[in-house]
Amino acid sequence: MNKMQTEKLITPFAHALQHEHGVWGVIDQMKVVTHFLDEELERDRTRNLGIADASFLRKFGAKGTHAAQWLEAQGVVIPPRPNSWAQGADGSLVLRLGNSEFLIEDVPGGTSCDRLAQACAGARGVYPVPHVEASFVISGHAVQALFSEVCSIDLTHASLGAQDVVMTQFAGVSVVLIRQDLKEEESLYRLWCDSSYGSYLWEVIAGIAHEHKGGPVGIGRYFASCP
Repeated sequence: MNKMQTEKLITPFAHALQHEHGVWGVIDQMKVVTHFLDEELERDRTRNLGIADASFLRKFGAKGTHAAQWLEAQGVVIPPRPNSWAQGADGSLVLRLGNSEFLIEDVPGGTSCDRLAQACAGARGVYPVPHVEASFVISGHAVQALFSEVCSIDLTHASLGAQDVVMTQFAGVSVVLIRQDLKEEESLYRLWCDSSYGSYLWEVIAGIAHEHKGGPVGIGRYFASCP
């Protein structure tokens, strides 16, 4: 393992979290806020409008005429239709972007993406797609108020199907969005965007969250496996 592989990264939102009373930990070689010292504040933010950093989760992308068949042969659950998603037995997410492109994201500490990246070398009709997106978890009663401010399309709970993948714009930034159910949260969403716009979008969402008595929370609030 070379030096670059052993170095720990720091979340791209570190500057926005430096004044928060967060507890930092290293997950999948990235330093992130796992939870906040004020548990009651964090719980309230989660219920109202919470945003957490999930950029540390490992990702793997593949596309091509044989991508679906190859991934299935590797034991990956394939979403049945374009622009939908499925969950693997290990908890990993599999997003089908269009017909023949896929984004796989591991759970904390997962190894599926590393395994797929190694197996992909030399596979015919399959092309790896680098993924280094900023990734958020958003939850709370005021999620729909957030959507109405930053997005021009209807993203109500009824219109966004449980397995739909939506590609739209948030505050002028192209994003990929799904609705996901974790723990007891009723309105929980996952969002990905180009990492170069991540800090800007984080500030927009966090700013609106504060207006609704929400704000940043630790990723451990959504993933029990985080320390």
